[in-house]
Amino acid sequence: MILAPLKDHLFSDEIANGSQMTTFAEIYPLRILIAEDNMINQKLIERILHKLGYQTFTVSDGKQVLESVQSKDYNVVLMDVRMPEMDGYEATQLIRQMSIDQPYIVAMTANSMSNDRDECLKIGMNDYIAKPLQMAEIIQILKNASFRYGKGSIN
Repeated sequence: MILAPLKDHLFSDEIANGSQMTTFAEIYPLRILIAEDNMINQKLIERILHKLGYQTFTVSDGKQVLESVQSKDYNVVLMDVRMPEMDGYEATQLIRQMSIDQPYIVAMTANSMSNDRDECLKIGMNDYIAKPLQMAEIIQILKNASFRYGKGSIN
């Protein structure tokens, strides 16, 4: 049996515009900050987001996250929970105390137990994604974040 190729996650029939295709990022416009200390994970996340049409900014520890969210308005922070200098938990708690437009903070962790998810949500993160990251999960999280900001529709 021959299987049809999977549809490219970058484009779908709903966002086709004549012969010109629209990227996911044009439908769900977000400013995204990646907080990840592992270089391989950084490159993977950046590659996925670039394929979706996003420009990203990446930092490698919680202190840099705090500086970044104070200097630029990010809609989404993809936050590794274990980083040097300051972990994602502490950085999230400090962001939630700031007088800024609050970003949608997504925990990124290799820990995938249900209590890990609960802990992340309890300290103020909005969502949770387990590593290794999957394109479909990232797409759904970005749709959720975009819906929060009124910049797209949730499907």
